[in-house]
Parts: sequence; C-alpha cells; structure tokens
Amino acid sequence: MKNYDLLIIGGGPGGYVAAIKGSQLGLSVGLVERDKVGGTCLHRGCIPTKALIQSTHLYELCKRSKEYGVVTEGVSADFSEFHKRKNLVVSRLFGGIEHLLKKNKVDLLKGTGQIASSEKVLVKEGDKIKEEISAKNIVIATGSAPLVFKGLPYDKNKVLTSDDILELEEIPASLLIIGGGAIGVEFAYVYNALGSKVTVIEMMDEILPTNDKDVGSALRKSLSKKGVNFLTQTALEGIEIKGNTVETTVKRNDGNTETLQSEKVLLAMGRTPETKDSGLEELNLKFNGRFINVDENMQTSQPGIYAIGDVSGQPLLAHLASAQGLLVAHNIAGKDFPPINNNTIPSVTYTNPQVACVGMSQEAAELEGYDVKIGRFPFMANSKTHIMGEGEEGFIKVITDASSGEILGVHLIGHEVGELIGGMSLAMNLEATNLEVSANIFPHPTLSEVFAEAFHAIEGKAIHI
Repeated sequence: MKNYDLLIIGGGPGGYVAAIKGSQLGLSVGLVERDKVGGTCLHRGCIPTKALIQSTHLYELCKRSKEYGVVTEGVSADFSEFHKRKNLVVSRLFGGIEHLLKKNKVDLLKGTGQIASSEKVLVKEGDKIKEEISAKNIVIATGSAPLVFKGLPYDKNKVLTSDDILELEEIPASLLIIGGGAIGVEFAYVYNALGSKVTVIEMMDEILPTNDKDVGSALRKSLSKKGVNFLTQTALEGIEIKGNTVETTVKRNDGNTETLQSEKVLLAMGRTPETKDSGLEELNLKFNGRFINVDENMQTSQPGIYAIGDVSGQPLLAHLASAQGLLVAHNIAGKDFPPINNNTIPSVTYTNPQVACVGMSQEAAELEGYDVKIGRFPFMANSKTHIMGEGEEGFIKVITDASSGEILGVHLIGHEVGELIGGMSLAMNLEATNLEVSANIFPHPTLSEVFAEAFHAIEGKAIHI
C-alpha cells in the first residue's frame, strides 16, 4: 500500500496547487484525479469561457477599427475558429500542469478517490477498486458542478448548463439565460455580440446581486445598450421543450406570469459541490448547507481531513481555491503562512466592460454599522481610457471607514479592470489607508491612475474632475 504525507482528491486549481506546494515543502504527495488535472476552471469554466470572450471582444473591436484609423473589410465571426482557439489554449495549459506535477514529483493517481477512513483512500474505476492508499493527511478538493433543479427538462441540447454551452457549435437565434450572476452575464455578453437575441432572468432587483448595486446597475445599462434584455425581480416558474422551441414561464414580483420563447435556455443559477462517490457519508463530517464545514485552516470536523475550493463554500473562485491549497500545504508541512482574509478576496466578471471588486459593497458596509465615506471617479476623466477607446462609461467606487481611513471595498467597471483589482487586494491586506493610496505615485498614462483620483475624491478633491 502506498503511503503519503499528503493525499489530495481532485486536481483542480485547489488540488494541484496544494500538491505542488506540498511537494516543494518536502512532503510526499499523491493526487487523485478521475478526469483531467486543471479541473472545471481549466476545462469547463474560467479558461475556455475567457478564451471565447477574448475572441468576441476582438470581433467587436475589428468592427470598430475605423475609429482607430485601421480599415478592415468583411469582418465576420467564425465560431468554429473561436472553439479551435479555445481548445488550443486549454490544451497548452493542461499540458503545462501535467509537466509541473511531474517536475515536482507529485504522484498522479487516475481514478475516483473514495475516503474509506481518516487515513485510507480507495482509488476506484467505476465499481472496481484499483488500489488502496494510506495517508497522514487527506485534502478534499473535488470542486463543483452546475446546479440543475429537479423537474427541469435538462437535455443538454435545448436546455443547457455552462458546461454544455461551451461546446455549442452554432450560435442560436435566441438565448434565454436563467440567472444574472457572473456566469449568466458573461455568456449574455458573448452571444449578444455574436448576434443572438439574449434575455437574462434574475430573481433579485439587480444583476450581479452579490456585487455593489451601483456597479451591477451600470453593467446592466451598458449591456442593455448593446441589446441584451434584462428581466430583474423575475423568478423561474417552469420550462417546457416544444419541438425546436423552449417555452419558459416566469413570474414577476407583481405576481404576473409570462411565457418566453427561445431557441436555447442556459441554466446559470449557481453551482453545487461535487461529493458523489467520495465516501464523505462515512466520516460524519459537519456541513454548512451543501458545503463541507471547515475552520480557518480549512480543516474539517475530522482531524487530518481538509476541504478546499468549491466544496468548502462561498465564494466559489478558482484563485481562492489555490490560496486555500497553499495554506493547507504550509500548515501540514509545519510552515508559517498568512491566514486568508475573506474581505480581500478579489473577483472579476469578464464582460466588456469588465467588473472587478474586492471587499464590502456600500450596502454591506452600512449594514455592519460603518460610517462610510465614498469616493468615485469616472474613467471618462482618465487619459488611458481615451487612448484605448473603451470603457468610457465605467467608474471606480471606493468605500472607506470615515474615522480610520480603512479601505472597506473597491469596485470598478471598465475596460480590463480585472487587471487592476489585485493591487487593491494587496493594499487592503497591507492595511493601507485612503491617504496612503492617494499619495502613491501611479504611472501616466495608465488606468491605475483612477485609484489615486478615487481616494482624493473621498474628500471631494479629485484632480481631474
């Protein structure tokens, strides 16, 4: 029987990062993966989605090229080539992860990992046990899958999840998206730009309901101008497939119902942990709803068993899973590592314009009793925005504590703002104040200059507005 210091079940961005770091720290490491390392993020989520978005953005830009003095003729989108490029990006990154695991001497064990006890894992192929593994520490990193409510006619053809739509070969004439979160609005952006008639249904009063409302509202208005139809405060009642058409019945907050017709329906109502066949029911672990309950070190209620990534709860973000993997690997190896600060976890929605945020929304900060001071600055007043010719409708909004100057939250909507938000996450982790950020020197001309301006704006003294 093989014996490891650290055995990880699931090779996604949490699992493979924990495996590599554990090996680098001197642990013997095994990684059990039933499919391909890289997980949902690489194969059915973050990477392929963003590759399609990049092609879509380039297509949009080419149609506007005359504004930049570049003459193009007959610009069109070849959706099959979008997919070829997407698959090439995924293939390259997949090969890179496999190489890194070999380089770092991580044993990759193909199969489904089933925990038999706190120190033993069965590696299975179907119902057959391939081998038994002994481990001092076990990490559950099995990820999540798209949530599909019982009773819906989910056929992977007319009614799709995010997994299915990534393989859609033809652009549908019309697409109804159930859910106005990040996944829903990203696909809304892509398919609207490529010619579909897109409608988004959202139960809450604004899209991106976990974000600051000002940012969600701004994105809705921007995408609406491009042709996306949004129905907020609207709940799904039922879906029925009728030949080549899908009929979706929805109910408004005022009690009125409506039946909408579309060629395809995308279910983007969230994700659920992947725990099937993992043996968790034998461990008597504590759960928080559907998610495995963990402490600040990602340890479950069972000593020596950890859970990281989507199975351990919100927010379901690949970069958070990786950070949790690093934390667990260091703790098991007996090495110091900073704790994860839940208020400095950044998130990005990859529409055009992009949305990026870190920390609390204004609504959340006020609910917690903070006396907030707000600074806003429009990208229209930023020189690099004009050079790029994109994102002029965007802005930055910063939320601070009036008495201490502590940065509570930063929210941006604009072109490529996802590339900026990591700097604010770092600033908040280092406990920078609004004065320190406003005094920092940002290079000119860059988008990053909006940080200084927004923090000057807290006192009503921005330079360029």
